[in-house]
Amino acid sequence: MWTVPLFVGLLLTTADGSAAKTPSGTATVPLQELIPLYAQRQAAPAEAPPMEALVKSQLKGRLTADALFVDGHFDVEVLADGRWTQVRLLQLDADTYPATLPSLEEGSVGVVDGYLCLLTRKAGRYVFDVGVSIRSPGAGPERRAQLRFGPHASPVPLALEADTSVFTLTEPLASMGGESHAVYPVQGMLRVGWRASVARVAQSQKQQVRPPLEPRITEATASWVSTLEGRATLRVSYALSLDREQPLELVLPEGHRLERVTLNAIPVPVESENGTLALKAAPARLGETGGTLEVVLSRELGVFHLSGRLKLALPRVSWPVAELRARAHFPAVFNYRREGGSLEQYESTEAVAAEASGLPGKALHFRQFLVAASSPTLELGYSVDISDSYFR
Repeated sequence: MWTVPLFVGLLLTTADGSAAKTPSGTATVPLQELIPLYAQRQAAPAEAPPMEALVKSQLKGRLTADALFVDGHFDVEVLADGRWTQVRLLQLDADTYPATLPSLEEGSVGVVDGYLCLLTRKAGRYVFDVGVSIRSPGAGPERRAQLRFGPHASPVPLALEADTSVFTLTEPLASMGGESHAVYPVQGMLRVGWRASVARVAQSQKQQVRPPLEPRITEATASWVSTLEGRATLRVSYALSLDREQPLELVLPEGHRLERVTLNAIPVPVESENGTLALKAAPARLGETGGTLEVVLSRELGVFHLSGRLKLALPRVSWPVAELRARAHFPAVFNYRREGGSLEQYESTEAVAAEASGLPGKALHFRQFLVAASSPTLELGYSVDISDSYFR
């Protein structure tokens, strides 16, 4: 038995309306009946905290002699709008640091309080890639690396590429076929252990002697965007193929002004000498054969008249270009026709995507293949579009 105080919350009144004393006392309740009442009170569900973001992620990893590199692809849906939202994705420590970070228009990805975070104050979907390097502590032959997830990211498996002829995995991992393995999270953490074979590394390096890769541009994309007053912006992006640092020259078209140059998403301070840009291109990561170069130019086309002609040109690069695709966004009040140049007009299936990008004006699509040491050109004639006019 368990004796508890008993208070009866009933107000008694007498016949003349005066209040009587509230009775009180104690009651004896069996313990087996009191425990369920106490447990029911304690089990009342607490109000769930507000959900600020939904996170989807994919992780891929590769090993070196003393580090684990992880490439993460994140798809974040931010729900809160009008206030700053911090989405914590990965936890960083002394041996973990970001290798590559994306550039976002409406937000920023960086390190805050020991976490790799997405910071934004605008609701919407954010899709981006990050790179993280995890160094193994110590200097012995056994190497270990671990990666913790942030509180807003659900733990997901890591697709690990490990050459078993070079590395010996010290922990059993699920095989995905070939040199691919799956590392599953345990208590919100990914753990990888390995050991490098020095003899096998030296032997594989002797056997895999490759000739130097001839630098080239596998694909180039360009876009012109012009206002009705004739202020035009030209953005050209080049997909580079190279295996080491190589010199690269660009000759700007006449009348253009250089705004900025980025190499592998990093701004590069380059000055134009007589319209020529000379820079050193390098792969995005050590041991890889790919990189990106983006050049942004501006130009005054002059005020649009009722009809006229536009002469456009792209920079000349010293490396061969396998394929060039260009898109022009010019004022919608005119009709445009191709009248010359090396770029050929074509009907693109990306018209819907171009409209969804939010760029103004009519979208025109052009392309050219196998460009070598030349400046692609385009001549457009334009006239007022009267298809919806009252006087047609």
